[in-house]
Amino acid sequence: MNHSPLPTRKNPGFWAVLGLAWAVFGGLAVAVVRAGGPGWDSPILLFWHRHATPALDALAVFLTIVGNTGPMVGAGVLVLLWLLRRRRWRPAVVWALSVGGSMLLTQVIKALVARPRPTLWLSLRPETTLSFPSGHAMDTAALATALFFLLPGRPWVGRLAALFALAVGWARMYLGVHNPSDVLAGWCAAVGWVLLVQLLASRRWAKSVA
Repeated sequence: MNHSPLPTRKNPGFWAVLGLAWAVFGGLAVAVVRAGGPGWDSPILLFWHRHATPALDALAVFLTIVGNTGPMVGAGVLVLLWLLRRRRWRPAVVWALSVGGSMLLTQVIKALVARPRPTLWLSLRPETTLSFPSGHAMDTAALATALFFLLPGRPWVGRLAALFALAVGWARMYLGVHNPSDVLAGWCAAVGWVLLVQLLASRRWAKSVA
């Protein structure tokens, strides 16, 4: 039975991505807590707002609806059920911890940081919940990263999911409901979390077969 390949301590690229993801997230979190966020948040948001068009409006609204928590939870559950049906118990556990854990972590970080939403203009789809990190960005990035490990023989699936995560993150900025730092932090935290789950799982299973 094939299982998703898990990282080892001998993979320097894995460690580099893991460290970079958490370092960027940590730097952004510190900037938000200490100074309200990095100085480039507002200029980037205003740039997209100045270049708004009806077509981009429609695209951003579509992406934000599809990338919302409900559809992402549904996608995660469907993959989990598929794994359970195929009796792929270990990948199912890793998938649940990777995607479900990332979604829970989003809410914990939001409550701890308690950053309000940007209010540079009235959004087409206004939000009233906390802003840091972006749940849309974090959920979609967690799914994409987990898919890379789950389907190593089909990397195009993970790549398409990664492109979708990037597009959803752009939509949240374009609509003015998230700062760029919210989105970037969500991407980094999701990648860092999924890689951490993969690392812990690889060590756990290595001990069980030793």
